[in-house]
Amino acid sequence: MILLTSSLKIKPKFCVDCKFFIAPKNGLKDEFGTCAKLPFENSRFLVDGIVREDDFYSCSTARSWDKLCGKNAKEYKKKYTRKNIEK
Repeated sequence: MILLTSSLKIKPKFCVDCKFFIAPKNGLKDEFGTCAKLPFENSRFLVDGIVREDDFYSCSTARSWDKLCGKNAKEYKKKYTRKNIEK
């Protein structure tokens, strides 16, 4: 019997590969990125309707809480997908 363990390994879902990842500004590292899928309730939005960059949970916070994205990345959507092109 041949074991196919290397081909069956589950790759982790990284926030930087998610389409909702917002890269930090001012040259900060990706670890300070935020998630566009998970805004938190902010009273400023209710006043003027403007969504600001600081109105989203940080990725590290979102991944640490199961009610948000969690360790299993339940809100994750791959940033780049292949499209089958029929000839």
